[in-house]
Amino acid sequence: MVDDRDDGTLATQEPDAPFDPSTIRDPLPQPLFSLRRLAIVAVLALAVLCLYIAGRSGADTDPVATGDDVIQSYQPSPGGRVLRQSEVGVVLKNGYDGRITIDGVAIPEEEMVGAVDPESPEYQQLTAEQRDLGPRPNNKNVVKYQPGPGKPVTEYATGSVEVTIEYWRIADGRETSTSTTYIVRVF
Repeated sequence: MVDDRDDGTLATQEPDAPFDPSTIRDPLPQPLFSLRRLAIVAVLALAVLCLYIAGRSGADTDPVATGDDVIQSYQPSPGGRVLRQSEVGVVLKNGYDGRITIDGVAIPEEEMVGAVDPESPEYQQLTAEQRDLGPRPNNKNVVKYQPGPGKPVTEYATGSVEVTIEYWRIADGRETSTSTTYIVRVF
């Protein structure tokens, strides 16, 4: 162990020598509010604030039930927030079908969520009757769209996006359709 002496020379203490508490010097006491401590507290407070803001501005993607007897849930709710490539739309009551339009762009049925590609093995396993129902034979009541590469809408524009849902009772046909329009916010 090395010890500093007051005269500037170094003295070594043998490892077998007894412990001498006079060789230990107390460090200078730290002030309660040092610049370093304040900076650490400020950085931690900023980190907590960032986490809070991120949590509050997260995507509102949970389906939201409605009071409408045909539209059972929105995803996200009207006025809700989504990311640029989030799924949007509604779930209708069984026995209903619908189409979705995003900012004036009508989405073809084969591009909607749940559509079955005619070239896929799943489509080949469908009966002729199911194939006659179109590309969404098993989920006509799910009227949703998720943008992506090669699709009519590749991503939503930041800001307000207008979503229009046209829906009708399958037994009555599309001629009896009703529509609803709502806005979602994209960030």
